[in-house]
Amino acid sequence: MIVALAGHVDHGKTALVRALTGIDPDRLPDEKARGMTIDLGFAHTVLPDGSTVGFVDVPGHERFLTNMLAGVLSIDSVLLVVAADDGPMPQTQEHLAVLRLTGVTDIAIAVTKIDRVDAARVAEVCAQLAHISPDIMPVSAITGAGMERLQAWVAAKAASWQRRSAAGGFRLAIDRGFLVPGTGLVVTGTVASGTVAVGDRLLLSPSHLAARVRGIQVHHAAAAFASAGDRCALAIAGARIEKATVHRGDWLLAPQLHAPVSKLDVQVRPTEGRVLKHASPVHVHIGSASIRGRAMVLGATDLKAEGFVHLALHRPTAALFGDRIILRDEATGRVVAGGRVIDPFPPARRVPREQRAASLTAMAEPEAPTALAGLLRAEGWVDLARFGSARNLDSLNGLDGGIRIGRLAHPILVSNETNESLGQALLRTLASWHEKNPSLPGPGKAALLSSLRAWPEEIAEAVLLDRIKRSDIAQRDAIFHLPGHQARLAPADAALWTRIEPAVNAEPLRPPRVLEIAALLGLPREETEPLLSRLERFGLLLRVAPNRFYAPSGVVALSEIATETAQNAEDGTFTAAMFNQRSGIGRNLTIQVLEYLDKIGVTQRIGEHRHVVRSAADVLGIPHR
Repeated sequence: MIVALAGHVDHGKTALVRALTGIDPDRLPDEKARGMTIDLGFAHTVLPDGSTVGFVDVPGHERFLTNMLAGVLSIDSVLLVVAADDGPMPQTQEHLAVLRLTGVTDIAIAVTKIDRVDAARVAEVCAQLAHISPDIMPVSAITGAGMERLQAWVAAKAASWQRRSAAGGFRLAIDRGFLVPGTGLVVTGTVASGTVAVGDRLLLSPSHLAARVRGIQVHHAAAAFASAGDRCALAIAGARIEKATVHRGDWLLAPQLHAPVSKLDVQVRPTEGRVLKHASPVHVHIGSASIRGRAMVLGATDLKAEGFVHLALHRPTAALFGDRIILRDEATGRVVAGGRVIDPFPPARRVPREQRAASLTAMAEPEAPTALAGLLRAEGWVDLARFGSARNLDSLNGLDGGIRIGRLAHPILVSNETNESLGQALLRTLASWHEKNPSLPGPGKAALLSSLRAWPEEIAEAVLLDRIKRSDIAQRDAIFHLPGHQARLAPADAALWTRIEPAVNAEPLRPPRVLEIAALLGLPREETEPLLSRLERFGLLLRVAPNRFYAPSGVVALSEIATETAQNAEDGTFTAAMFNQRSGIGRNLTIQVLEYLDKIGVTQRIGEHRHVVRSAADVLGIPHR
């Protein structure tokens, strides 16, 4: 259990933590010299029943509000600290507003320094705070007065606290990173979800660096694992993991959760008395990060009450559904709104305002099955893999309400009405294509799906696959046609294909050049190239380079080599040299092949490295082997 102590500067938070735990959370020399907490201070105590309570002493000075926000975005309960001599201060109210905006409702109050004032003043301050919480405990960290009641409150909270579920993949927002002699790099944070064990392999996000866990401490004690809700320190190592590459605000994640985003749809409520203007430049606090961005209000020019906002961030982060957020005005630094992430993967295409509002309303439901049912009604389909990733679900089992179509690894849940409507559109497109091109076998995947361009590509692909399974649409290599359509190669071309096919398949990764095929057939290049282009229209060949045609299966094999090369790399990316070494096709052809894979969307190049986006089988619509 994590308890945050928030309040005005010099109201006694640090002394209170020391009295509760025996640990001084001020850890920086500058903090000692100035008598104030600048960065997050952490301490813990072990209760008689063996349970552990962690305390986060968040900075109270307005100049360090950013650090304060990093502390409150991952806590379970709050102890608001108010000094009896000063009483409630404006900053106390601001801290309280921040806590309420993030959805924290479990708030108690410690009225400190009661040894400095008389009983009448203590009663006056308690009366001023009565509207905030019924749990008000006057204490003195110096004399010990009232500490037994406060300790009883801590014990009661710990006894009633429900440990967070360890379901889902591991996530930790890094708030500190430092070097320890003999250990190496250590990062700290509160585990947001899942479990981590010594030896686990994680990814640093958004930088996509591979990291291995060498050691774990939970509340300063060595541990074999840490799970959701634990305050922990992880000793990590990796090929490119060093202090300079690890920053506050980074996430350590289970590899399958690495999906950096720079656009978020969120549900927020403005601070009381404030209005969030449309397109406002803001600082977005999420996890332990502070990121500049712009807030676009959905459906209005400004936001006066709770509503949905689209955030465009200046740099990516690893947000997921339910993550708490705070928005600060970029010019003044004042908190203007707070809430939680609803959709970390908003659609890239433009969606009508009313439809998007209906979708976000459905997605805001805390229970996954309820949200899924509402989303299916609002949109007609749900990308189950994306839905599961956004909510960090261990399994997609039990998520129903429509029919599952698409590939096993990427299921799509579609309403019956949507599937039937789009399927009929594909059949009409094919019938029209055959009528216009009776001598050709059929269109490729991209041409066929162009009739559904208003829909997301994954939906169109899933509906196509469903129609193939129903035998409404037939497929030969990378070509699609109606089952009754018969188009054949011209006899002369068919005869030449029987000689070309063995040559192309003899070396699928490095088929003959156009001139070599011309020599094989005894034809001039001027006749060979048009022949190969006709064979390409029949889906038998694919022009990968200006002087080389591949069989579709050869392109799939190249794609698989790219995937294997990336998987064997520690950071999940590969260079042209690595691909060439694995494929053995030569440097020049490697460059041509990789540029082709980039062009058709199999790989994406970032500098000298590439990562695999999807398989060539998916891009070409060829059944997986």
